[in-house]
Amino acid sequence: MQRCAMACVVVAAFAVPALADDACRQSVVDAFNKQRASRVFTMASELKTPSGQVEITVEYQPPDRMRQVITAPGQAPLETVLYGQRAYSRQGTAWNELMPAVAQTIIAQVREATIDPPKEVGDFECIGTKTLDGKEYLAYRSVEKQAAGDAGPGTPQLHRTIYVDPQTGLPAQNIVVADGEGAEPVFKATYGYPEHLEIEDHPDAPLVKMR
Repeated sequence: MQRCAMACVVVAAFAVPALADDACRQSVVDAFNKQRASRVFTMASELKTPSGQVEITVEYQPPDRMRQVITAPGQAPLETVLYGQRAYSRQGTAWNELMPAVAQTIIAQVREATIDPPKEVGDFECIGTKTLDGKEYLAYRSVEKQAAGDAGPGTPQLHRTIYVDPQTGLPAQNIVVADGEGAEPVFKATYGYPEHLEIEDHPDAPLVKMR
């Protein structure tokens, strides 16, 4: 799975009481816990890299089904399917079953995304109701902490903003962007909760790899 890591640099303290920060953080935790309780959910994300924009589309059906397509500049789309204990992939060629060790890594990543509680959520502040793409959401912005190896002065600070649907309580968007007017997101994920999505085993599944 592609991940987007946020740089940690010195930021000014927010004038928000500790209790309010804890409540905001808990609201983000509750939203993603509710997502984990969904029968299915999807994530369509865009990630800026030195070689260009990478697009990742993932469909999750907990506990052990997943479809993913990664599209990177100058490359054929990389498709991966997980169904139970078996995983398949292709990149412009025929489908191949992945070796069991690789399948187990994918299984662990799917569990991390859909079942296991996150090890670290981080701190968030409530920034109220925000309109995004014509719809109102409850927005929560990450509060970064100083850490060893901080970037030097003048380096833009990255913040993650989680947009939660006030009607469903589910995460709708997850956007990482630097401080500054007109800054473009370096990562953007849009979540969906389709009612009828069903991930099936690969129809042309190859023979099981030798263990």
